[in-house]
Amino acid sequence: MALAMVTPADRALSVLYLRPAELPAMAGLLDTRGLGAVGFARDRPVGLPRSLPQAGITAPPIHPDEPLVEIWMSTHPTTGGQTGAIAWRCDGQHLFGMLQADAGADIRGVTEQAYAAVCRLLDQEGYPHLVRVWNYFPAINREEAGLERYRQFNIGRQDAFLRANRPIAGALPAACALGTPTGPLTVYFIASRTAAIPIENPRQLSAYLYPGEYGPRSPSFSRATLLRSEGQTTVFVSGTASIVGHESLHPGDAAAQTRETLANIAALVFALNREPHGAGFTLADFRYKAYVRPGCALEPIQWELASALPAAAEVLFLQADICRHELLVEIEAFGSRSP
Repeated sequence: MALAMVTPADRALSVLYLRPAELPAMAGLLDTRGLGAVGFARDRPVGLPRSLPQAGITAPPIHPDEPLVEIWMSTHPTTGGQTGAIAWRCDGQHLFGMLQADAGADIRGVTEQAYAAVCRLLDQEGYPHLVRVWNYFPAINREEAGLERYRQFNIGRQDAFLRANRPIAGALPAACALGTPTGPLTVYFIASRTAAIPIENPRQLSAYLYPGEYGPRSPSFSRATLLRSEGQTTVFVSGTASIVGHESLHPGDAAAQTRETLANIAALVFALNREPHGAGFTLADFRYKAYVRPGCALEPIQWELASALPAAAEVLFLQADICRHELLVEIEAFGSRSP
């Protein structure tokens, strides 16, 4: 399952992955149609237009084993700016934004400030609907002040939503939160002028309904979001792991966790296709990003994915800590279809 290096599809929103050496040849297109760029390596990517929101994240690729840059593109001209800590760019329908902040001891406070800034920006620019958010910060499973940093992150995110009069259940963005060895809190996101449809997984309790054993505040995200615009149906599948109901399954068994994760993704695809005017998605319509905990063998995960996904499926494997210490793998997906 090779990761193809492709040009954007003829759709309103698309993603592609480039090697750093390929960036200069794309500079003109990125400057006019680019929304944002994320480099998965230890350093910020180079060779990108300065107008493009961009950051490097220390979640290095492990297959293919080379630096890659994730590029979000529009088929329409894009414009943007800098509002406080947030670099952003938009195309009239979608807004891509990115911020980084010191992820020191007070991850709760830093997260609340970051999300408050995001909410203000979306209201100011007229893109009120948060559709997908990616979160990365170091030591996600470490306990500080008597509480795991991931659980503190959840408090900060929910506090920001509450103070911005945003829902903390139901109409929430798709999201993920991964741990890095070093670096700041990095938040990047896609928002829209139109509301997305939140999709929940019948095999899982909605994350925003988790019981108190998982922390004083539940995680504020939907299992997936479905966005329709300009004849395109786009789906963002949140970071998905080996959780059924609200319990982690198969501790220590990467192959079994991968199978359970794929069953969850398949259930989500079935649920989204039951929406009115469903687009008939299959597993072949998605690009996948698999996060593998450091020290976990990659081969069992690859074998399970190769057995379950179409041969042409594109999977990027990154090294990162998962939000629960017993989980070894987490998989997210992005897909789009035109009628």
